[in-house]
Amino acid sequence: MSEDDLSIQGTLAETTVPDLFRSLVRSSETGIVSLDAVGRNDVIYFQEGKIIAAMSSDPDMGLAEILLRSGDIDLQQYNNAMERVVVARRIGAVLVELGYLDPDELVPAVERQANSIVLNAMAYRTGGYTVEFTSSLPDGIIALPLATERLILDGVRRIEYWSLIFRGIGRLDRTLEAVPGAEMRSYSLELNDDESHILSFFTEPQTVESVCARSYLSNFLTCRTLWGMLAVNLLQDNAEADAIDEKRAAQQNEYELEAEIERYNTVFEKVFSIVFQKVGDHVYDFMDRVVLHLSPETLPYLSGMSLVNEARVDVDQLLNNVVASGSHVTRSR
Repeated sequence: MSEDDLSIQGTLAETTVPDLFRSLVRSSETGIVSLDAVGRNDVIYFQEGKIIAAMSSDPDMGLAEILLRSGDIDLQQYNNAMERVVVARRIGAVLVELGYLDPDELVPAVERQANSIVLNAMAYRTGGYTVEFTSSLPDGIIALPLATERLILDGVRRIEYWSLIFRGIGRLDRTLEAVPGAEMRSYSLELNDDESHILSFFTEPQTVESVCARSYLSNFLTCRTLWGMLAVNLLQDNAEADAIDEKRAAQQNEYELEAEIERYNTVFEKVFSIVFQKVGDHVYDFMDRVVLHLSPETLPYLSGMSLVNEARVDVDQLLNNVVASGSHVTRSR
């Protein structure tokens, strides 16, 4: 990784593995996703938005273990191969040398191993992650022809944790729409019947709740399928709904700010009244001295307000001053 490459870190309590994958797929990024969870480390390699390789420190995700689990080798062959593994040699080469695996079966076996690592990692609920965006991957990484989007869909379909699914869909009133060309892409992805059923509703934007009401699937399966389609960018947030949500959030923030300022005004009025009873008109000199102690950065926000009159802060004037200062605030009304 060069000095110019970007790296981000976080915890899986803040996001999900499918959503991490979605960001790299959607932007056609080249990068390395490292996942640390439950005493294991998984590394998934992306090249231009496609998963091309995966590795894991989990001993049950080794190539020999994958082949043993699938029945491609028996226990005696497994033990013989493991006895011959040394640091400098890969288990795949040993299996071929012993005749347990044909040379032309090695790459498909490694593909199955990579698929298993990715499918297993997508259900992680806890742990940390690092995403390294890079222009080139480390030497020695062999690009495998993995079906990235189908793999992500299958991974989401295996998730049985509602906490993850709900984190992925966000909220029930979230409005979604099909991305341009979604129907054509659905053929290449070979959607199953349930996935095709859910996608058929999106001839126009739909909320998560409305799809749940119309689908023959259970609400759990409907939400999980919607999340999978979001993860592979068949669905996206509706732009018009996003604008409405942004306006609603701005209004809510403004109402909360107004309530906070009103609480300040109420408290300070009481303080002002008490001080006035003690010192009379000298309270105005006191207020002048208070204003002189305000920081230069604060004063522009108080422009147009007279703090000597019981120190009331005018909400509308304050917001207008914030907007005029160039700060990132949008008036909602």
